Amino acid sequence: MEYLEKTFKTISKFKLIEKGDKIFVALSGGKDSAAALFSLTEYARAKGINCEIKGLHLNFGLPISNQVEDVVKKQASMAGVELISINLNDVGVSLKEAVKKSRRPICSTCGVIKRYMLNRVARELGATKLATGHNMDDFIVFFFKNLIGKNFSWISKFRPRVDATNAKLVCKIRPLFFTSQSEDEKFCLDNNIPFLEEDVCPHSYIKCKIDLNRDKWFRLIEDMEKTQTSRRNSLALLSNFLT
Repeated sequence: MEYLEKTFKTISKFKLIEKGDKIFVALSGGKDSAAALFSLTEYARAKGINCEIKGLHLNFGLPISNQVEDVVKKQASMAGVELISINLNDVGVSLKEAVKKSRRPICSTCGVIKRYMLNRVARELGATKLATGHNMDDFIVFFFKNLIGKNFSWISKFRPRVDATNAKLVCKIRPLFFTSQSEDEKFCLDNNIPFLEEDVCPHSYIKCKIDLNRDKWFRLIEDMEKTQTSRRNSLALLSNFLT
C-alpha cells in the first residue's frame, strides 16, 4: 500500500520505533491520529519489532466527549492495542477554569492542556515515546508562521522525531510528517477506520482567531498544490532540512 510505504519510510529513516520502546499514541478521535496509530502498529508487526504500543486519550468532560471516546475505543480495538483514557475532571483539570485563569482563547488553552497532560501521563506511565498525528500540512503551516513571526526556536521542533531535552519530557515522534490531511483521510476511509470530523468540538462555532488564521494557511497550501504538484513534499523536506 502506497500510504503505508510512505509512513514506513519515515518511521524507518528517523528511527521512530526501536526495540524495547513503549510508545503512547495520542488519540483524538480524528483521522490523523488514527492513521498514526495504524502506521506504527503495522510497521512494528511487519518488521517484527519487540515493542509496546498503546493508545492515549484525554477526555475533557465536554458534551461530545463520550462520543469521541467511543470512536477512540473502536480505533484502538481495530489496531489491537490497549487504550488508556484519562478523564481530566477526575484529575482536577477544568478547561473552563483554565480559560478564566489564563485569559487566552479557548482553543489556545485547550492546546496547552493537551500538550502538558499528554507528556505528563506518558512520562509517568513509563513511555519512551509519545506519538501524535501531526501531518505534513500542519508542519508546513507552523513552519512558515513561525518563520514569519521570527519564532526561530520553535522551528527546531518541526521534525519527525524530537528527542527529550530533560527528564520531564518524553521523546515526540510524528510518523505522518510527510503525508497530507487528504492522504490520512483516504487511508482511514479505504480501511474502514472510524473517525470524527474536525468540527465536532462544541466550541468550534466560536471560530477564534487561531482557527481562522490556520484555515487560511491550509487553503493556501491546497491552492498551491493544485498548480504545482508535489509542492507539499518539497516544503516539508525544506522545513526539516532547515531545522
